[in-house]
Amino acid sequence: MALSGSNSNKDKRPLIYVGATVALALLIAVINHTIVVVDEGEKGVVTTFGEISNTFEPGLHFAIPGVQQVHKYSTRVHKNVFGATKDSILSAYSYDQQIIESYRISITWQYNGTKIEDVYKQFGVNETIFHTVVSPLVQQTSKILFGHYTSQTIVQKRSELSKELDNSIKNQLKDYPIIVLSVQIEDVNFSRSYENIIEQTAQKKQEVEKAKNELQKVEIESQQLVARAESANKAKKLEADARAYAIRVQAEAEANAIKLKAEALKANKELVALTIAEKWNGSVPHTVLGEASGVVPIFSVNANADGLGAKSGSASGRQPAGEEQN
Repeated sequence: MALSGSNSNKDKRPLIYVGATVALALLIAVINHTIVVVDEGEKGVVTTFGEISNTFEPGLHFAIPGVQQVHKYSTRVHKNVFGATKDSILSAYSYDQQIIESYRISITWQYNGTKIEDVYKQFGVNETIFHTVVSPLVQQTSKILFGHYTSQTIVQKRSELSKELDNSIKNQLKDYPIIVLSVQIEDVNFSRSYENIIEQTAQKKQEVEKAKNELQKVEIESQQLVARAESANKAKKLEADARAYAIRVQAEAEANAIKLKAEALKANKELVALTIAEKWNGSVPHTVLGEASGVVPIFSVNANADGLGAKSGSASGRQPAGEEQN
């Protein structure tokens, strides 16, 4: 009897272990479903039998197992890229009917934390539904927008195109419980043939710009030559004007001097005789012109004293004889 009792206790031990393990597992499961931890950057939506009953902020919370469920949503910033894979290639036509073989659009967004209940209502528990809601909108809007621009404008003014697309997407998603932070066109690929045309056109434009620059350089050099020539001519003219002015001033001064002398001579006639006397060198003329005989000799002032004395004596000797005759 003792042996049979001991054996029965041994047979019950495994069952006890299994029961304890199951109970522990159930306890852990209950605890896991009862205690809910919401991380920073998340918000939780509580549903009771499928109906929204509460929302959880970041922190430790409790829920009724089997009755309540907590659905967590990240309110951090997300980025989704459309057209990044071969399965989601985006293509369109430009206004001038050029084929855009592929392009990528990125959207940076986040859930609106104040409308987290609407996130559950509109997007459900599967966050990938965002692609089924937003992706068709992005494709349709971008295709329409590309159709309003020529291929050249799309290449040259991509920033303006991105801005317009950004405004359009934000306006269309404003009623959804998400916040669109930015929409960017990351890449646009035209057909290879058109890209070749663009390259050739760009090269021709560069050549034209180079020719314009060379022409401007020649024009500038010509203008510089003309300016230097004009400057030299102006310098010569100024120099000639200066010489003419100096001559005119000198002539006017001389004329004024002559005028003053003439007026002085006219006012004082004795000054004329004085001037003649000052300029006389002491010589007298040897002859004078007569009316009948022509040239009449006059005595020479250069005769020596003896000859002058003899003539004087003879002249004096003849004088009494003349007197006597008279």
